[in-house]
Amino acid sequence: MTMRDELRSFKKERILEEAERLFYERGYRGTSLDAIAESLDMTKPFVYSVYDRKVDILVDISMRVLNRSYDAIRESRQAGGSPTQQMKRFAVRFTETVIRNQAGSAVFFREEASIPPEITLEINELKGRFDQEVAGLISDGLAAGEFKVGDARTATLALGGMISWIYIWYRKGGRLSPEAIGEHMADYALRIVGVTQQGE
Repeated sequence: MTMRDELRSFKKERILEEAERLFYERGYRGTSLDAIAESLDMTKPFVYSVYDRKVDILVDISMRVLNRSYDAIRESRQAGGSPTQQMKRFAVRFTETVIRNQAGSAVFFREEASIPPEITLEINELKGRFDQEVAGLISDGLAAGEFKVGDARTATLALGGMISWIYIWYRKGGRLSPEAIGEHMADYALRIVGVTQQGE
């Protein structure tokens, strides 16, 4: 990576972080590119040199949220172990991802309707890959005799929804730490898939 590429990457990350915060606090429609530049205490060209359309920032925030979620299930499966172990690991990692990216998750779910149709297709494909990985893990658990699920598709949606929506109610400094919430979610996830034997 050249120095120019590194500078552009640095600029992009600064813009995304600040835009994510502003979209979360003010809403996507209530935030302009100029407002992002002002909040960064930078000149307008700083933002416009990377993004000339606000919607492209929203798309990048959304894709980052989805890719991190996908990484949580993919890496949990690649780490190996029994399906029960993988499910526990996934629930903890996915919970951690949602909490760490609370603002981004909120922006994505609130503003999804503002994403252009051609990008929506790409987003739906990534959502589908996430669901396929979770469903694949459930299928492995069923085949191993560790899970007992009436409908794998419904269980997949229940797991994804249960953890994704943590962004709505999580509060930093609340009664439960992120680690404790992750443990609870792992327990609930195993109940959803009807674990018949516990893995360590």
